[in-house]
Parts: sequence; C-alpha cells; structure tokens
Amino acid sequence: MSVLFPRWVWDYIRSVGGEVVAEVRGWRFDVVGSRFLARPSVSDASSPCPSKRDVWLRRVVRVRVDGGVFTLGRAVHDVFLYPFRYRDRDVLDVVKGFERLTHGFDPQLRGYRDFFRKLFRRALTLAMYSLEDSIPISVEPMVPGAAIGLSDFVKPDLLVGFIPVDISLASGGEKSFERKEIALSGYALAIESWIGHPVDFAVALYIGIVNGDPTLSWRIIRIDDVLRRSFLEARDRVAMIIEHGEEPSTDGCSNTACPYAIFCRGGK
Repeated sequence: MSVLFPRWVWDYIRSVGGEVVAEVRGWRFDVVGSRFLARPSVSDASSPCPSKRDVWLRRVVRVRVDGGVFTLGRAVHDVFLYPFRYRDRDVLDVVKGFERLTHGFDPQLRGYRDFFRKLFRRALTLAMYSLEDSIPISVEPMVPGAAIGLSDFVKPDLLVGFIPVDISLASGGEKSFERKEIALSGYALAIESWIGHPVDFAVALYIGIVNGDPTLSWRIIRIDDVLRRSFLEARDRVAMIIEHGEEPSTDGCSNTACPYAIFCRGGK
C-alpha cells in the first residue's frame, strides 16, 4: 500500500538522491533577490497567460473572476486536502466535517457529489496510512516568501518532509505541467531560504475524473538550475507588470476558455 506517494515515487527520489546540482539556492540572496519592490505570489509567477495579462487584470485593474473550472478545481483541491488537514482527529469526525464542507459548495457542483465522496475516501485512506507510518505532512504551511521577492507567505498544498506537493484538477496538458514546474520551483526556493535545507525534488498530483471516478496521477519534478532560473525570470516579469502597471498585450492568446477572455476582448 502506498503512503501518500506511490512506492515508485519514493524509490525514484531515493535512487537519484544527491544528483541534483544547483547553484541557485534559496539561501543565496544575492542571486535570488528581486530587482523590484512589488512582490508577486507563486500563482502570479506561474500564471497560464502567455503575456501575463491575467496578472495585470488581477493585481493592477483589480478584476475578480470565478466560476467554471475555477470553482470545480478549488472544490477538488479542498476535498482531497481535507482528511490530511484533520488526520489526527477521529475518523467519524473527519467524515462529518467533509459532509459539512461539501454542503457549502456552489450549487453548480451538485452533479459532482458522488465523485467528491469517492475522492474523499481515497484521500482519507492515504491520510490514515501516512499517520500510521509517521510520515511528516503539513497542509498549506505558511512559508515566508519575502526573502526571495515573493508575497509575505507562500503556501504549497502539502509538504511531505521537505518535498513540496502541488495538487490540481487534471487539465491543460504539457503547458499545465510547465506551470507546475515553475510554481514548485518557487516553493522549493522559498523553503530553502526559510530553513537552509536543499530542496531538490517536488511532486505534482493531478486529479482526474474518468467515468465519474477519481484518478490520481503523480509526476516527479527535479528542481534543477534551469527551473530555478525560469522561476526567477517569471517572478521578475510579473513583478515589473505589477510595479509599473503597464498593460500587456493580448498577442499570442487563443484560449477562449480563459475566465479573463471577456476582459481582454473589450467586454469589461
């Protein structure tokens, strides 16, 4: 039985442990320090928009959007994390808490109730096994981010030991994975700046829906110098947008499903 991660994830990390050589570390403040006063979030730096116009709309124009995939994705995220958040409580209390959680979801999610229950049961099993085996897990820990030019605190979904884990609804293909690499590199740098311990690996968990059942897909990310520098470049790019307020173009955008698309087409 796997304990949170499947056995192959643990085996891979053990087998290549010590092989990641990185000069860009979170404690090297001369390298990771920001050139801007604005301090973006990890989600700003890893946003899906090619021109980062979504960051400008959120942080400069103060546009707020919700609904659709945002609502479902947040619900999936909350359902999976719930048993880990309260894994030291009586199981019956955790089950009752889950029912209260789902009763508060947006009415548009009613058709997913059976899926949420199945996902919760899988997550609860993993949470109980990890507790039994004394696996150190923190749920959305508040990691200081200011030292590396980010918001006051950043919150990876999970920390398993020193391994940051990002959980999301499966969608977007390889472009989505690239964004996860950027985000998890940011979390790794923040953890390093905070505790002075190298963080060379991270894990992305994609939760899918297949015939109404949840699927869990794990991907290991080696946090090397290429990813670290890519994160710093993305961080500086969005920090410049926030600080100077210059409107990015809509060139290169073909995502009609983007929740910000109506504003980019002049429908504001």
